[in-house]
Amino acid sequence: MRHYKRILSAAVLALASGSVHAIPFSVEARSLGMGNVRVATADIATAPFANPGMLSFQPSRDDFSLLIGIGAFLNDGDGLVDKIDEFQSAYNAAQSSSPPASITEANRALSIAQSMAGDVIAPETTLAFSTGFSGEKWAMALSARADAIAAGTVTDIAQNVAELNDPTKNILKIEGILTTELGVSLARNFQVFGQKIAIGLKPKYVTVDNVFISESISTVGTSLGDLLDDNNILDLGDFTTLDLGIVMGLTEHTQIGLVATNLVTHEINFTNSSGDPAKLSFDTQARLGIAYRTDLLTLGADVDLIANDALLTTQNFQALKSQYVSLGGELNLFKIMQLRLGAQKNIADDISDAAKDTLYAAGIGFWLGFNLDLAVVAQNDSLGGFLQTGFRF
Repeated sequence: MRHYKRILSAAVLALASGSVHAIPFSVEARSLGMGNVRVATADIATAPFANPGMLSFQPSRDDFSLLIGIGAFLNDGDGLVDKIDEFQSAYNAAQSSSPPASITEANRALSIAQSMAGDVIAPETTLAFSTGFSGEKWAMALSARADAIAAGTVTDIAQNVAELNDPTKNILKIEGILTTELGVSLARNFQVFGQKIAIGLKPKYVTVDNVFISESISTVGTSLGDLLDDNNILDLGDFTTLDLGIVMGLTEHTQIGLVATNLVTHEINFTNSSGDPAKLSFDTQARLGIAYRTDLLTLGADVDLIANDALLTTQNFQALKSQYVSLGGELNLFKIMQLRLGAQKNIADDISDAAKDTLYAAGIGFWLGFNLDLAVVAQNDSLGGFLQTGFRF
């Protein structure tokens, strides 16, 4: 599985260029460990990313928070990583052996390459930072995140053994959207008919870049990261938009939340570095959540109210259409350790069977004078994780 690290490192290198994306696979480690449940469960540190209204709707009296986190996820439901490994094994054996073994291995390599037709791989990475301040009525936070999402497929697949050595055949093409987001969240809570209600706004500034890279699957494991130079990155500009979050208490321990992101929509039309026309659509998204919270236990459920089309309209991204339902919980042991479990399912129409598979998550948190949170997720051949640290007091 050596390609997991290499392909993910390409996305991480893209982040280092100072760019990122606005629809991450996860908000941060705590929500990811609960299956991406977040709208009505976020704490003061994670609220700027999950629901700005939750900044002033906290059961604890934390007045200050700081969060720094990094995460990565590789969506490989078609098993493309394993197929590339198998292809390289057969291809190298064919190059280094004599007939009849070389002929057998060449035919095996050809069969593996042809089985990749239509397969999609989607690496994602996230960097996150936030700091928040909460008073009795008002709360505010500053936040920044850097997200990269990419989709790749193998094109120009060889049709016969002779084409295996053609450098224009069996090309892994990965197209990525890289964005940065800077936001300022402001929230206030009210008492309405004896129930607590909080409203939060988050104006944000977003920059967007596009990256397009390609390399033969016979060599992709050695220099993929080297392809991410300035010639492969296209500046697509910037825009401002707004998120709105609302939370309302139903009972002493139950609350419901709603968050709408990108209330000011934005669209970018461009030609990528391969010469293909493409369109980016930052559409409004809405997510509803409900939670039961005590000092010991948090349970939550979220659902996307709108099916989210693929951010990028090129062919590689159509498999990334999503509408998620999430369930999860957290057990708080003596306020020192938190154990988390969750699951997330894509219920969007017109997606592949692999995209409908349930994603399972688990996480653990520690209070060691500072917070340390870790989450892992798995879905068939897809694997991801998130690590973050910070303070709350």
